[in-house]
Amino acid sequence: MRNLLIFILVFPFIIVADFVQYSGVSYISQNTSVEDIFPNSLKIENQLRQTIFNYLEDNVKGNSSLKLEVSDSFEKDPLSLILSLDNENISAILLNDKCLRTYSIGIQVITFSPKSQQIISIKPFAIRKIYLDPLIKDTCSITNPKEDLLRFSEIFFGLDIKRSDYSDLTNLIDEELVAKVKEMSLKNSSFSNADSFLKPIFNNILDSDYSVLQNQTFFVGVDDISLSKFSKDQMGGLKDLGKNHVFLDKNTQDFDERQFKVWAGQQFSKWFSDTFDYPLIPYVKGKSLGRDIAIKFADQDKILNLKLPKLDFGFTIKLKGFKKVKLDESNLREAYAWAAFSDIEFHNVGIEKITEIRLKNVLTEEVNKGDSVDDWSNFNLSFNRIMKDYISNLQIPNKKWISKSSKMTNKEFKKHSNLVKTNIKLENVKK
Repeated sequence: MRNLLIFILVFPFIIVADFVQYSGVSYISQNTSVEDIFPNSLKIENQLRQTIFNYLEDNVKGNSSLKLEVSDSFEKDPLSLILSLDNENISAILLNDKCLRTYSIGIQVITFSPKSQQIISIKPFAIRKIYLDPLIKDTCSITNPKEDLLRFSEIFFGLDIKRSDYSDLTNLIDEELVAKVKEMSLKNSSFSNADSFLKPIFNNILDSDYSVLQNQTFFVGVDDISLSKFSKDQMGGLKDLGKNHVFLDKNTQDFDERQFKVWAGQQFSKWFSDTFDYPLIPYVKGKSLGRDIAIKFADQDKILNLKLPKLDFGFTIKLKGFKKVKLDESNLREAYAWAAFSDIEFHNVGIEKITEIRLKNVLTEEVNKGDSVDDWSNFNLSFNRIMKDYISNLQIPNKKWISKSSKMTNKEFKKHSNLVKTNIKLENVKK
């Protein structure tokens, strides 16, 4: 009888403990209300949530670990997966008598244990779209709220709407505008095209494998993003450059250090994951306030305080600064270089630094004489290339890149690369 009782208690656990529950759309927000940080995404959420769920339902495989049915009790699921928006931002600068506006969205796919609220996996996704607009009352500080909603909608749903068609949409109330954009997207499946923002997110969710995730006990990630005082002064407009307009606080319009760090960490994680198919925990906003991430749902009062995993090994990206140089000029053209300088350290977290490399990237471009140039767009791109090219060379070393971008010899870089890959067991990962 005792053996029979044990069987009855254990058997149901075996049945339910082998899936990943998809739990919808949420928002990462520490001390600020969701409405203040994500005013447009909140208006889009209902249509977005339906579109995401319908696509997953149509494409999930029969043997998938992913469960889409509504759970009776969120806390009882073995593993849960949520989409968490972590960024909605608009930046603008005056460029050649026009407003150059950048619209940014960031989403993280987070898998965690509802019981312990321990994060098991995070995969970041981000997109930026640039628009050139006429000035409103001779300034770039004023935007049209309807156009903002339209543009965020078309980014989420993978559309490129002509400006000549804007009025037909902006004359609608908000709910109708978003619904119309969704309808346009469904007609041509733009939301799920290969180059859309949502497609790689769909793929990541559908690839969820409970058997792999449940055994995840070894964690590697971006442990820190370090900005030198000089680089912070540069991005804050205190040196010979204006402010880094892509990363400004919405309220103060000052350089937002945390926003830049999150972006840099997510880019590094993205390039690493894309290159090696290897899970890397990104630097996230919650880390700067402790080891928790506050997750909020628009239709619930409850807040999830998810715990970041303790890293075994980590990367620290140390940004040193930027430099712009005029290379050449003629009567009609000018050539410039935008250089970024950064160190990348790899360490056993809390124990010791294992290896470090000093890197630079130089972006060159010719422009018409007298035209304004978006320096920070080029500097951000140059810094991003440091991270992307470094990771590419960890996989396949390029002697020309090593010589041009670092002071290491080929032999020294090979040793550096082997130390990284051996410690994080990357030699066993096949791409």
